[in-house]
Amino acid sequence: MSVGAILLATALIGGLEGPGRFCGYAPIIDLVAGEKVETLEGGIHGGTFRWDGPFGSLKVWGIGWASKPKGRIAGRTDKGHRRFNERRAKNGFTVAIWNGETGAAYFSSPKPLTKLQLAAIDRVDLYNEGEEPKGCDLRTVFVWE
Repeated sequence: MSVGAILLATALIGGLEGPGRFCGYAPIIDLVAGEKVETLEGGIHGGTFRWDGPFGSLKVWGIGWASKPKGRIAGRTDKGHRRFNERRAKNGFTVAIWNGETGAAYFSSPKPLTKLQLAAIDRVDLYNEGEEPKGCDLRTVFVWE
């Protein structure tokens, strides 16, 4: 058996433009007008997508079965999740958020993240693997094929 990802959506498969709710695996983003997501890859415990908006573009890796990210906690997001200090990464810069359980998301950019990007990240909610987020216009779900 192989593991595959399918997308269920009321919008076009593979992308969603705001306003709308995107439920990745584990990030939940309430997109505002001018923002969009494009799904990229999925796996058994996580997936990646690109998030574009007036703040620029971020590549996001969401994990529904994560451990605490590396680094120091910089503060809390608007949703109460722990936001970690920006770290230099292989292909640029990354900021992580973590819900203190098993939900985490990593936001990457080729350049240091801007104040607008950090403000956008502060709006992101997280859920844990096995939970069912509500009101999703586009959602990544994982099935055994």
